[in-house]
Amino acid sequence: MNARHAETLTTRGVELVAAARLHDHALDVPAAFALKFPQAWRPRRLLNAQADTIERRTLAWLASYGIGCDAAEREKLRKFNCAMYGGYSLPVAEFEAALLVTQFICLWLFWDDMLVEEELGWDVDEVVQALASGTARNDDSRYVAAWADIGRRLRRSRSASWLERLGVTMRQWMENAKVETGLARAFKRGSCPEFCTAFDCRTVSIGMYPTFHLIEHAEGTELPASFHDHPVVVELKRLASRLVGLGNDLGGLAKDIDQRWLNLVLILGEQASLPLAAAFARVVEIHNDDVRRFDHLCAALPSWGLEIDRRVDRWLRAVRYNVHGFTLWESTAERYQELKAIVGDKLLVAPVVALQEAG
Repeated sequence: MNARHAETLTTRGVELVAAARLHDHALDVPAAFALKFPQAWRPRRLLNAQADTIERRTLAWLASYGIGCDAAEREKLRKFNCAMYGGYSLPVAEFEAALLVTQFICLWLFWDDMLVEEELGWDVDEVVQALASGTARNDDSRYVAAWADIGRRLRRSRSASWLERLGVTMRQWMENAKVETGLARAFKRGSCPEFCTAFDCRTVSIGMYPTFHLIEHAEGTELPASFHDHPVVVELKRLASRLVGLGNDLGGLAKDIDQRWLNLVLILGEQASLPLAAAFARVVEIHNDDVRRFDHLCAALPSWGLEIDRRVDRWLRAVRYNVHGFTLWESTAERYQELKAIVGDKLLVAPVVALQEAG
């Protein structure tokens, strides 16, 4: 383990190894570590057919706002693997919609890494205002200018009520981000939050609540407030958000051990005095239970009429693909997989697998 960070009970005996050096170890990945998705969550083609073009256009767009123009920032974006980030999460979206959403989420992730997690000079109001109005001042930051461009483009095709809902969820995300940064700093000092507190925070901080609206944009539709406010839909969104957060923390475990960053596996291990491999398997179990709960709840949705029901079905399909795609990206992108965590002969990775249909 990195000597810069204090060893805890949970991380004792953990070895962090560069992914390129795994061939030096004889390792086992237990079946209990697998993230299991039914076939309905997996598109026939996992990666959007236009993923490479989307990545090139996304990097060029970011560069036009001064993002990714020096060697360190280019390297950070390379590790994001924007083609996989957008391509796995939007596998069936049309090109222009997939491009805009990929640019949105890549800007968001870069901005989060550079400013939000460090609490350096960012303001909730200026970002929400830029996104909602599509305008920025000459002296605004490169991030605000880029957010304003996203807002301008969304205003061409989305209603005022849709933009308002997106703004509300972005504001909720940013306010929660400040809470998470405080928890993370305390965690580095040795104070471990309650698992449920950290899980609730992660469920918002993973960013799926704004993404549910972006999925509507990618599908070329807007669903009514009566849909979004229905208790079953509220719970479906919570479960989908939990799933992406769980996949993120399982995929990023080695990175988070190295940085002593908040991670649900580490928190569960420390709170429950579990060995790390056992905590890892338990978080995988929570994930797989939530997949089953999501599918079960879908059957409890009411009808909003034939036309809206068709749009709801497409949105649910896209949400499943999105969750699966983000999880696949988290399990493969160098951003998360540069280091691997090993305990004894066990490799702490969570393979993304497809459940076989019942015959």
